[in-house]
Amino acid sequence: MSQPSTTEEQRLAHGERVVAHLRAGGTLGDLLGVQDAELDAAYAMACFFYERDEYDTALRLFGLLLAANPFETRYLIGMGMTQQVLKNYDDAIGYYASALVFDFDDPLPGFHTAECLVHKGQPEDALTTLSVCLSRANGPAHAAIKQKALELQGLLLAAKAAQMGKSGDKEPA
Repeated sequence: MSQPSTTEEQRLAHGERVVAHLRAGGTLGDLLGVQDAELDAAYAMACFFYERDEYDTALRLFGLLLAANPFETRYLIGMGMTQQVLKNYDDAIGYYASALVFDFDDPLPGFHTAECLVHKGQPEDALTTLSVCLSRANGPAHAAIKQKALELQGLLLAAKAAQMGKSGDKEPA
């Protein structure tokens, strides 16, 4: 068996440093020296394309941002919103769930998850998710999302009541 060349040894050592960096919570972006200002600019571009309904481009940019830093909740929410508008509801829910891992108190991912669940025909799950979302929507910073969540909850409850009225079922006591 031949000895590995110095180049192979260097590649292995470099690979081990990369793995150690990532395992320690580092990101690919900081490993490559990507500056926060560059990520902020790319995020602004992703949002720009999303707002212009250029979802394929927004998807690619959010994907690059997540490759650079998979721990940034605004990238996860942006990717989730893009997947949601493309009707990839399961994918969107996955991104929203990931965002909640990093910021459990943010009501926004829960609200968007509830929207996805409604589109998937799961209104009961949406109502449960909205309850959790509303429990997190405290203070003036969350007033707008709280209002939207209350409106969606009201619509779902009204639809549930109308459905129960049609079927003659009564709510369990």
